[in-house]
Amino acid sequence: MSEVLLSLNGVSVRRGSSIVLKDFDLDLKGGQIVLLNGENGAGKSTIIEAAAGIIPLETGEISHHGEVIIDSSGRSKRPQHAFGLALQSDGCIGSQRVEEHILNALDIAGGRIEIDSWLDRYNLAHRRHDLIAHLSGGQRRKVAMLAGILPGFVGSSPRVLLLDEPASGLDESSRTTLVEDLHELRERGNCILLASHHSDFNTCATHIFKQNQLIENELTISENRENRDIKTTSSRNNVVFRTGLALNQRTLSTLASNGIAGFLTLGILLALVDSSAIDSNLIQASGLFLSAAFAAGLVGDNMVKMLHEHRALDWWKSHRQGIPNSYLHALLLGSGLTALTQLGFDESVSWSLVIIGGLLTILTMSVIRGIDLVTSRLARPKAAFTRILTPVLILPFALLVQWITDSNLL
Repeated sequence: MSEVLLSLNGVSVRRGSSIVLKDFDLDLKGGQIVLLNGENGAGKSTIIEAAAGIIPLETGEISHHGEVIIDSSGRSKRPQHAFGLALQSDGCIGSQRVEEHILNALDIAGGRIEIDSWLDRYNLAHRRHDLIAHLSGGQRRKVAMLAGILPGFVGSSPRVLLLDEPASGLDESSRTTLVEDLHELRERGNCILLASHHSDFNTCATHIFKQNQLIENELTISENRENRDIKTTSSRNNVVFRTGLALNQRTLSTLASNGIAGFLTLGILLALVDSSAIDSNLIQASGLFLSAAFAAGLVGDNMVKMLHEHRALDWWKSHRQGIPNSYLHALLLGSGLTALTQLGFDESVSWSLVIIGGLLTILTMSVIRGIDLVTSRLARPKAAFTRILTPVLILPFALLVQWITDSNLL
């Protein structure tokens, strides 16, 4: 008898003032495909997102492979077995290339498979190196769908696959191909929770969830065919770091947002402050030399804003392996601004202060980033003016400046 791979026990979810799910129970075993095909607003996407551990629970708990990943107390845990996820809003970053998003999903799953044949199957081979932002809606949906199903072909261990409207915008040929792949995924022992309005999936779903009941699907067509021998190779490590580095190099977002704030601050200081009146031994000097680096950090991490596109932030959060950041570029920017500020005031460069400037930018950015990530859980994160709290960072900055002066680092 197959083991239970996904379990939702007594799950209640609130959306605004309404309870969308109440005391919801669902168990999926290996080799099952459960189709959610209720009306709009029936909670299909909520079930998928709850199963992925994205949204907070009012009651109950979610388990993958018998281990709780999130419960109603707010505790969450990184799944020991990686899973596949395709959100209704794609979860793709527009500035990533097609192959990058798919390979990221495979690296998170712990292994890579050759993706050329899959891109050919879904007519994406010619767009492999294109930015996702340049794709049509249907093509972007194929990328999101492939990132959701391909982890099920990695290795021999069964996985949980969560697919929210994977066929939305797909042509008939692609939907037929997807049904074939779902058959093979089921035969490999994966369990699949699928939300869709398309009738195409009636032939591959083993069960249909209707009116809070799991009903065995009599229309299921069994395909007796030999599974493909798909070779799994080692995954690449540091997927979060690599993604943040690639996106920053491609978009120059840190330089364009944090850098502008830092250089504007530096320009104002040079225009208003007489360099000949500065005594390098005074607290004024260290404060001036670090002001540009501090201002750059106050902008926050523009990566968070980038990840809000098509709910890519939720896709990364669900896997609990980290969220791409701009810390390396912040270190370089803060250090560079500190050195330029010293040179601008005709002072010799203090390398200790340069390092402190880089770390100051990182720490300030991380605080603002943390605030942005916390508010991202709200229904309307942009309506929460949490940036009004940033002036409280002036006190730690002042204490840092005082410590530098007392330590005679200048």
